[in-house]
Amino acid sequence: MPGVNLRLFGPPSAQAPHGPEARQVGGSKPTALLVYLALEPGPHSRESLAALLWGDSTDEAARVSLRQALKQLRGVVGDAIQSDRSRVELVGPVECDVYEFREAMRQDPTTAAWFDVPRFMSDFSVRDAPIFEEWAAETRQRLLDEYEGVLRTLAREALEHSRWREAESWAERWLESDPLSEEATRTAIEASCLEGDRRAALRHFTRYRDRLARELGTAPSADILALARRVEHPEEAPAKHTKAADDEPVGPDFYASLVGREPQWARLLKAWRAVSDGRGQVVVIEGEPGVGKSRLAEEFLQWAELEGATVLRAAGYDPAMGIPYAPIAEALRGVLDAPGLAGTAPEWLAELARLVPDVRRRFASLPAPAPADGGDRWRLYEAVAQVVLTLAAERPVVIFVDDLQWCDAESCALLHFLARRIEEVPAVLLTTLTQAALSRDATSARLCRALRSQRDATVLTLEPLSENEVCAMIRELGRVVGPTGGRRLAARVHAVTDGNPFHVIELLKTLFVQDLIRVDSKTGEWYASPAMAGSDYSDIAMPQTIRDAVVERVVPLPYEQRDLLATIAVVGRDVRTDVLSHVHGISRLRAAAHADELVGRQLLVEENGRYRCAHPVIAEVVRGTLTPARRQELHRSVALSLEAIRSPEEELEVAAQIARHAERGGEQGMAHHYAMVCAEAALQRLSFEEALSWLDLAASVARGTQESDRANRQTATVLELAGWTKPPRIRRPGSPAQGIRQMDLDLRGADAGGRRRQSPNPSR
Repeated sequence: MPGVNLRLFGPPSAQAPHGPEARQVGGSKPTALLVYLALEPGPHSRESLAALLWGDSTDEAARVSLRQALKQLRGVVGDAIQSDRSRVELVGPVECDVYEFREAMRQDPTTAAWFDVPRFMSDFSVRDAPIFEEWAAETRQRLLDEYEGVLRTLAREALEHSRWREAESWAERWLESDPLSEEATRTAIEASCLEGDRRAALRHFTRYRDRLARELGTAPSADILALARRVEHPEEAPAKHTKAADDEPVGPDFYASLVGREPQWARLLKAWRAVSDGRGQVVVIEGEPGVGKSRLAEEFLQWAELEGATVLRAAGYDPAMGIPYAPIAEALRGVLDAPGLAGTAPEWLAELARLVPDVRRRFASLPAPAPADGGDRWRLYEAVAQVVLTLAAERPVVIFVDDLQWCDAESCALLHFLARRIEEVPAVLLTTLTQAALSRDATSARLCRALRSQRDATVLTLEPLSENEVCAMIRELGRVVGPTGGRRLAARVHAVTDGNPFHVIELLKTLFVQDLIRVDSKTGEWYASPAMAGSDYSDIAMPQTIRDAVVERVVPLPYEQRDLLATIAVVGRDVRTDVLSHVHGISRLRAAAHADELVGRQLLVEENGRYRCAHPVIAEVVRGTLTPARRQELHRSVALSLEAIRSPEEELEVAAQIARHAERGGEQGMAHHYAMVCAEAALQRLSFEEALSWLDLAASVARGTQESDRANRQTATVLELAGWTKPPRIRRPGSPAQGIRQMDLDLRGADAGGRRRQSPNPSR
């Protein structure tokens, strides 16, 4: 018996079994409900469906509207929809063009390519249903990705079998779906050129270039510009023809092997062998910024994972923008799916939930943690240790903390405790440290000295690369074939960068941006552009510092991309697309497009849908190019955006960010509110210093208001819990407008004759 016939590639329409011609169900929300039930098979609770389409209504009104919509649907599809007092499900046979498309993808890609996927639910919208609209947008994007994957496969297959015209046809359909796709444009250009129609190939390039300028305000990449030049001037083309293939390099590769780090790698493997034998290890990798500390650590982590270790990753953040225990909490989120976690005693898991609330969601029957008490902080430390010991009993554990110099005092104390507790188990505490960013009395500096004294501690100090090592890196990256190729370039690069690996890579990227070096898109080999013929590189004006190299790559960016990069640099940590969309007043798709372009330019990296600067030095340089007023406005915009888009479940997670950004952005009331939220959360985690730091912030931004009294009273309560007999006066920053007063001038001076005058009491 035929079932419901649902057509979604175009305006949605439904046809009942044995019913009349296809028609809309009779209202946008009943139609939307049918679409959702068809594409999300299985039973759904009435509450979730009411929230999906009537989230702005009261609970009672939403339930009534849902009942009316179901009644309308049953009038069209009959018993295909079944429901009871709590659940609704589409159970009847359903014929749907989305199902047919996905089946064709598996069976016959050519047939799948002729479905009109880009018109999924076109000219259809639902008022006052933002959750449904977001679901529809995500579903549309998934279908487009699948559709474009089919076209990509067909176009490449046609090229590989010399069917140039067919390849161009598939590429043009691909471009109809995604006009800004560089890969589709490249395929169309190559197919037209191979067919002998260079004018058509250049038309594809021109349309692509104009779209980029019009819609994104940016220019084509160096790779596709080089392809267009080869099409326009065949005499400049390499001897071998470039043909699209799965393994084709599409641009220069800047990921080299661990050049010059062989001794350090050998010591890491020695430490790993000790861990495999059941002995705990501490490893500190130190060096100047950009010398490759994080890269060496990541290589080791990949090795450890292949060897079966549980790896917990964390990173220190600038304390001015982070919160205490943040690195520890970040690392411990990785234990939720780790083998052996359930073997930890419930009392310790309950304590751990202070730092990682998701633990309580996984183990719903955990007892409540003890009330906050200054004398019981050791229980939190022991809980973390107990979890690590339990995991290590299952398989080796690696705890990695990047940028130890940014860790707060609470995290440092816990790490020191943990380093002592893992001495007799197969676990390693691995950290990276930039000594130049430390003051002598910083808590992290003291922790580093303590870790060095740990039994079996391994300290690896990374030095800049030698000229020969820079040459080896350039030859590997550039796939240089000749026996002496790249030596003069390496000598010049080493002289400018002093062998700092990050500076070397940034300088090479700058040379590509300046079109002084190009890459053979077939072989990946680097070659000098025609303008550099015969040059020994001594006359190239190379950036003399890392900052200069980064600035030269940032300045040519279109304004919108520079603006986006500035926001990410100011935030200083992973940024979601919805935050960028809200800050800049653009769609999430456009924000992602700009961010992805910056990823392609290797200024950003993307992980799990979040963006951050590709290196802390890039973030620091970009922040340094902003005026104080611009930084303040960015902080303010970020705070307002985070508050506007946060969900209730995220409030504690983003409260610290909102408080800090609001303070720096001049939003004093917002800063006070979220600082108090953070103080309360810190108190629950037994982090009294953290709570006091947030109360300090709350008091400073609320100075002279009634809210200041609330912060003061809460401060007294926290100090009492922490064991203080009397609270000290809250520190308030002095006003810079006061200037220097006479009493401040307690320096030795000179008398009228120019002789030095001694202090009345030289012993002071």
